[in-house]
Amino acid sequence: MKKLLGVLLIVFVFSGTAFAFAYWDSLEANDNDVTVGIGEGVTLSVNLDQQTDGVLVPSGVVMKTDDVTEVEIEYTVSLDRTDLVSALDLAVVVDNIKINNDTTHAGLVSVTPDNPKSIFNDSEIVTLTITLDMPGDESAYDAVNNQNITFDVTFNATQPE
Repeated sequence: MKKLLGVLLIVFVFSGTAFAFAYWDSLEANDNDVTVGIGEGVTLSVNLDQQTDGVLVPSGVVMKTDDVTEVEIEYTVSLDRTDLVSALDLAVVVDNIKINNDTTHAGLVSVTPDNPKSIFNDSEIVTLTITLDMPGDESAYDAVNNQNITFDVTFNATQPE
């Protein structure tokens, strides 16, 4: 009887653990939904490999299967409050660009935010367009070819001046 109770307890514990992981997994926020506190910036670390199935290549190169010349990432930005009486300035700043965890050739990566410049009580869409410039020589090409690109993007909502 004790063995049966022990087995049932183990089964119960493992099924409870699996249920808890499934529950918390379902609560995981979408990485592209950003909630900004007024006057408090939110910084996301972006890994381009996780945003696209393709490989980012410079415009004008001979394309292979799965190559792309630009990647667009769309964020839905909202405020932590929806009772404002006037719009706030919305700033989007991209920095800390790295290729394969190195900044040597980061200047070849262009991340251009297209954002509405202000935000009110409704959410706004911010689109980042990422492109890669043609490396100037073979060593730069070897350093960036098929390498992971990462960067930080900060969203900040402040009172207009």
